[in-house]
Amino acid sequence: MARRAGSTRREWFELAGAGLLVQPVLEGAGGAVLGSRLHIAPGGIVTLFTGKSELGQGSRTLLAQCVAEEMRIPVSQVRVVMADTGRTPDDGGTFASLTTPQTVPVVRQAAAAAREMLRTMKPEEAMLREIPVQVKWTDPGEWRVLGSSVKNLNGRDIVTGRLKYSADWKRPGMWHGKVVRPDAYQAELTECDTAAAERILGVKVVREGNFIGVAAPTAAAAESAAAAIRAKWKARDLVTPPALYERFKQTAVPPVANFNTRYPPLLEKGSVAAGMAEAVRKHSATYTLPYIAHAPIEPRAAVAWWDENGLTVQGASQVPFGVRKQLAGAFQIPESKVRLIGCDCGSAFGGKHGPEVFLEAARLAKAAGKPVRVVWSRQEEFVWSYCRPAALIEVQSGMSQDGRIVAWDFRNYNSGAAGLPLPYAIPNYHCGFYRADSPLRQGSYRSLAAVANTFAREAHMDELASLAGQDPVAFRLRHLENPRLKEAIERAAEKFGWGKGNQPSGMACNLEKNGHMALFVEIEMEGRAARARRVVMTFDCGAALNPDHLRNQITGAIIMGLGGALFEELRYDAKKVLNPSFARYRVPRFSDTPRIDVILIDRREITPAGAGESPITVIAPALASAIFRATGERRRSLPLAPG
Repeated sequence: MARRAGSTRREWFELAGAGLLVQPVLEGAGGAVLGSRLHIAPGGIVTLFTGKSELGQGSRTLLAQCVAEEMRIPVSQVRVVMADTGRTPDDGGTFASLTTPQTVPVVRQAAAAAREMLRTMKPEEAMLREIPVQVKWTDPGEWRVLGSSVKNLNGRDIVTGRLKYSADWKRPGMWHGKVVRPDAYQAELTECDTAAAERILGVKVVREGNFIGVAAPTAAAAESAAAAIRAKWKARDLVTPPALYERFKQTAVPPVANFNTRYPPLLEKGSVAAGMAEAVRKHSATYTLPYIAHAPIEPRAAVAWWDENGLTVQGASQVPFGVRKQLAGAFQIPESKVRLIGCDCGSAFGGKHGPEVFLEAARLAKAAGKPVRVVWSRQEEFVWSYCRPAALIEVQSGMSQDGRIVAWDFRNYNSGAAGLPLPYAIPNYHCGFYRADSPLRQGSYRSLAAVANTFAREAHMDELASLAGQDPVAFRLRHLENPRLKEAIERAAEKFGWGKGNQPSGMACNLEKNGHMALFVEIEMEGRAARARRVVMTFDCGAALNPDHLRNQITGAIIMGLGGALFEELRYDAKKVLNPSFARYRVPRFSDTPRIDVILIDRREITPAGAGESPITVIAPALASAIFRATGERRRSLPLAPG
């Protein structure tokens, strides 16, 4: 089945082949059809179409479970087509842990509607019917597929190497592309001699502004041609630490309240000034986080080709419809003339939102008149992809005589507004995100700025507990009103044995994207370096739709978070990135991995929240807490154990 954007509903059915095409309607959308969602073949195989991408987080399996549950069929009868702008509806990007809260309900509604229609209609009658939202889903108490640990649908193909990723895709007659990069991070092309490259048989050279690239019949020829180009660049100096954090303050733009956004940049209550005047004990501290890389196991790669239909690109993207729009804008063609065929992604962590590699391949393919594949090197992935924003966070707080927080002033410079809301009951607060100029290209990262904001907030809470002479757990519980978060802390503390061991330990908690969590960690010190030995984490995101996959996400987030907490940092000087390889950029290894116990609080009666991002937020402040208990030193800058 194939489709170009703009096809009529009749065309969608005809291209789907024999079977039932289910088209659900979004509530409140004025009767507009969401898109082709399900195809039921005569043999009983049901195909689900979703614009979401599989990044290794298990969304394909989860959405197949939804169809199987609502249609009363085995998961083995469900096929899932994902992230193809020519075949699937636009479900938004795969980010912000939105697949579970947003796409799961839409898929369940479509599957439940199909189930009811097939009971009362012949498929021929139902094929073109719009599906109303008034349809009953399966009650959680009756779940047979949802709530169970269904194995990854592609698990065998992943471990045997059969699953194709971006760099595995080929086209007949495909050429290979290579981009010429400057030596400096910020540079403008001033001169370019391409004569030697153009003398290589079959090579096509493309120059557009600062872009220089080559396409050739073989990868070796493309490499040789790129190396033969003589380019001169005018470099601009980068602002480096420690001047970086001063630069954030100098260029800061004060936040304005906007509660129509997912992440409001300004949250205020009461009067911080009045609260500070009332406080008998005041405390202030500054926290910093460096730029870090996404470091996915799979660097960017894409194949592009042009034909009578327009431009087609193939590769892994977290935002296929967004990239389609950007490509259409870049080449000044209608979106209906651009198709992105998505494939499984070898991890992304928020780093594969943009059109970079697709645009490069498309430019070269257009000039060469042939399909062209561009595959980034590991060094290109480290240097030319965007990174997690660096952060400067200033916190001022005040406590009453009895150790209650009465004032809280929290200012994040540069990194973002995600994670700003306080889980604690504090009568007077200002929480603001101040935009600032960044020398490095920055963008989304797993949990966005919630890692930075949670680190600063929870580290500061630990410091206040110490100043008040209170246990960190008791201090937090005293300031909490949310019963689910309280239970998460209490259950994790009990499992961990808080206060019963001799090893230095720490804890942190969070309420992020409706995930309620608490993490406790035990460490050992090796000189100034800290090593996590044991982690206990409790997580409550409502109903656990696939418990094993949920545990995997939490465990993976903890391990990934260890890197950013302890040693990950993009180092750079005034001209370039200094550690663009795994030999020089430290990521967590098997030897860094502690024993991890994950406790799931499964609340079947509560609509589930996403869990791909929020668990990463609590490991860094818990480690900082443990390091203080081991050394008496407050480390307020990540990484906590550099070098």
